Amino acid sequence: MTNIKKNSQVSNINFEEIFNHYLKEVLPDFEPRKQQTLMAKEIFKALVENKKIIVEAPTGVGKSLAYLISVSIYMKEKNKNARAIVSTYTKTLQQQLLQKDLPIVKEFIKTLYDEELKYTVMYGSENYICLQRFQELKKENLTAEDIISIAQIQNWLSYTETGCIEELELEDLSIWDEINREPDLCRAKKCKFYEQCFYYKNIHKLKEVDVVVVNHHLFFANIFYSGKLLPKASKDFEDIVIFDEAHDLEDVILQWLGYNISNTQIKFLCKQIYNPNKSRGLITKLPSLSDNLKESIINSIMEINAASGQFFTELSLKIPKEKNEIRIFEPNIVEDVITPALSELLNKLKLARNQVDTDEEFFKINSFCKRIINFIGTISFWLKCEDTKNFIYWLEKEETKRKTPKITLRITPLEVANEMQQKVYSVYDKIVFTSATLCVNNQYEFFKSSVGLIPEIINGCTETKQVTLSSPFDFKNNVLLYLPENIPNPKEETETFKIAIINIISKLINLTKGNTFVLFTSFELMKWVYENIQTNFKILIQNTTKYKLLEQYKSTENSVLFGVDTFWQGVDIPGEKLISIIIPKLPFDVPDHPVVEAKAEKIDLEGGDSFKDYILPNAVIKLKQGFGRLIRRKTDWGIITILDPRIRTRWYGKYFLNSLPECSITMDFEKVVEFYKKRKTNQ
Repeated sequence: MTNIKKNSQVSNINFEEIFNHYLKEVLPDFEPRKQQTLMAKEIFKALVENKKIIVEAPTGVGKSLAYLISVSIYMKEKNKNARAIVSTYTKTLQQQLLQKDLPIVKEFIKTLYDEELKYTVMYGSENYICLQRFQELKKENLTAEDIISIAQIQNWLSYTETGCIEELELEDLSIWDEINREPDLCRAKKCKFYEQCFYYKNIHKLKEVDVVVVNHHLFFANIFYSGKLLPKASKDFEDIVIFDEAHDLEDVILQWLGYNISNTQIKFLCKQIYNPNKSRGLITKLPSLSDNLKESIINSIMEINAASGQFFTELSLKIPKEKNEIRIFEPNIVEDVITPALSELLNKLKLARNQVDTDEEFFKINSFCKRIINFIGTISFWLKCEDTKNFIYWLEKEETKRKTPKITLRITPLEVANEMQQKVYSVYDKIVFTSATLCVNNQYEFFKSSVGLIPEIINGCTETKQVTLSSPFDFKNNVLLYLPENIPNPKEETETFKIAIINIISKLINLTKGNTFVLFTSFELMKWVYENIQTNFKILIQNTTKYKLLEQYKSTENSVLFGVDTFWQGVDIPGEKLISIIIPKLPFDVPDHPVVEAKAEKIDLEGGDSFKDYILPNAVIKLKQGFGRLIRRKTDWGIITILDPRIRTRWYGKYFLNSLPECSITMDFEKVVEFYKKRKTNQ
């Protein structure tokens, strides 16, 4: 293994030798890819130079193995007082890292250095059982279903090492909300179960590992809790941050820098204080509280539920029927009947806080007082609608399985650069951003702006290297991009466009005998095509969870999946089960969505071009994501059809085409038939 440091090109490490030779000792079937080697080399160089780096790594590069090997060697060679935080957006990638990639890297480091590479995963605290709350629940009024669930949980506790919901199989998971860890209800070292606590066992483990895997939400929660959620071994330890699935960072950043409150949150708060259906909650855990005050608190809960129903119903009427969201410009658009009711409950809980006998009871009541104060503050801030220069005030409606939709008041920041540079980029010198979809027309400005790397506000903390890797897949021979002619512009001739595309979609589905995704940009168009299309193949339409629909698709022979938004990314179906992707319309955001509209206005006011600088790049990234569903392995092949004529006829079409992998393009359906038959014959 000593040859690793000979003929070096980057800081005494020969990555060609690592990926072309040494990895085969650990992974006999490993196939070296020049893109993977280059990625590892560039990341290592950036770490040595103390720089941030953005790497667009297409599917098939093996990016997770590249950055894990690079950062692991850096920690062994250059800085033993360092730890890597790998942050992902999905649990699927977390599981891949833990079950596949990290075991390989661990064995590789053991072979290379005769040292251990220690790693763990950390989930948000709500994913861990709270033994104190579990013991309290067992003493409450329990239904027959509760008793069964508690017996299953008790059995699970006899062998679980994590105490994490990920490995708990329960028919009814609703009980989890009563026994999981909630940060503000945790007494930490004052709790009698502290030594046995699964959450704190994992927290302590974080100080001993080389690599910790988290999700983006937990990473930013740790920032806002001053590093307490992911503690280091000592202050001298350096954290190296790797954001995988970095294209999803913006959504998480906006959530953490914004505020929101919903009718479901208020309902949940009330149920936690007292659930009339189960006759239990906070007040049944306060033995020293007088019956009169308990009754008074229950009455306040009923009043809040009534006020909440009125408040959120009036708000929902402000949203046009055909929309799910509306931007708010004026203060007090409805009467505030909810904060007085919350304030009344708060006053009663303060009385209760002064009446109880034990510190534990005081602590519990005080935690709920703080929650109510936060709720009142957020609702009042939203209703006042004062700071429109810095925030977007909007209202969102989401249909649920229940009769009542979820109504959320949202306050979203217009700019993230200042906060991100203060709290992240000036704190962490070494950050890797990687994803398959980060650049637009070979430029990274859109991504950098979305995560607050530009404009530079704090000098010296945003300098970033950029690396764009080629794909290891042969798109030229394995993918045919079909751009049919004579289709009307969907923006100008909506009805004739719909009639035109339904015929082509039918022809394509019949040609490939199903095995197709049709990726829509709206539920409205998806539903219309579903109701009007004629085909003998089973069509599965998005009306259940993503996981269930994908399982149905995989298990149904020659099926077709109609999906929106969530199916454009994070879907991996290799082989001939998916050989055709049809995209009816270019995925432009709805222009009057509150966040899109407000950001576009800001860009235009500052002298920019909102379409070119914001709307178009967003659409290009999403098209790249949809395109990326087709080719997942070297042996995959298929047809991508884009029915929207604007990709050919408008000036911006080249931005979409230049951002896609180089593949064969045709406007002739007969060429599509020829390609399909040739590939099927060769299989």
